[in-house]
Amino acid sequence: MSGPLLTRSDDDPRHLPGFRRTFAPGHLTLGLGFPLRTRGDEPAADELPAQVEAARAAEAGGFAALYVRDIPLRVPSFGDVGQVYDPWIHLAHIAAHTSRIALGTAGIVLPVRHPLHVAKSAASLDRITGGRLLLGLASGDRPEEFRAFGIEQGERGEQFRENLRVLRHALGTEMRGVRWPGGWMHSADVVPKPTAASVPILMIGSCQQSIAYLAEHGDGFMTYPRDHDAQRRTVARWRELVDVDAAASADTGSNAETFKPFAQSLQIDLSEDPDEGPSPISFGFRIGRIALTDHLADLRKIGVNHVQLGLGACRRPVREVIDELAEYVVPHFPALHDEAQ
Repeated sequence: MSGPLLTRSDDDPRHLPGFRRTFAPGHLTLGLGFPLRTRGDEPAADELPAQVEAARAAEAGGFAALYVRDIPLRVPSFGDVGQVYDPWIHLAHIAAHTSRIALGTAGIVLPVRHPLHVAKSAASLDRITGGRLLLGLASGDRPEEFRAFGIEQGERGEQFRENLRVLRHALGTEMRGVRWPGGWMHSADVVPKPTAASVPILMIGSCQQSIAYLAEHGDGFMTYPRDHDAQRRTVARWRELVDVDAAASADTGSNAETFKPFAQSLQIDLSEDPDEGPSPISFGFRIGRIALTDHLADLRKIGVNHVQLGLGACRRPVREVIDELAEYVVPHFPALHDEAQ
């Protein structure tokens, strides 16, 4: 048996629709994180029909991407239930009700997941969505999860590196064995193969690694908000590292794209007063749309390519917030391509 589902590709994953819609040098686009609900919503906003409706509004409103988190277990002491549905199943459901918006994970907790399962799920979703997947990977931060899955929290950085190596191998090779401390694959293969040579992989947070490692092994980086000067320095360091990678690719005659985007998250509580200035909240601001637009423009100036907005702290209903952002803010930072699947 043969065919495209079983055959690896040499195409660059940064040519895929999800990446092209979301990232380009000199541009900043906007995404939203699930669950798409706020403090001002009724409990029914958590149900899938309401989430689908909000996702479709985001797509129609010009947002570049939607993201799910990977929260394997409910940990009440952590104060945040986060993503309730399994991320792969949830994204597949959202994919069936949208056609253009990029769909990302921010991020899959790689140390507690088997890398071959992640490879199969990611490649399947990439195929199902026509290349809209952005695979964000993280090292995790909830101690209860590591204990439940039999992993020492202090070993998650090493586990991340091993699982990423196996994940990339499974996505990018055909019938080539691989051995690692957690297993040995031989005379077998993971299918389907992704649409391109891999799926676009975003490093979410530090992943317990150096920024040099993230630059070398990821196709992009999404970090947390920092004060303006600190974020400017972080972006500059990222650009310095990925420019070195770009030069190395040129030296070896590679034709692959060399751009690796810098992204960040930002929690907002969007004020009803468009002129309200920013006041700090956890990982973001209470802010009016005019100041928000100015802040995003400042981030674009220092080299940020994408901002994932979190709406959970908003006091207004989520559809009202999405509609206002779509009308007044997104036009300044629109999705880069609008390719129907």
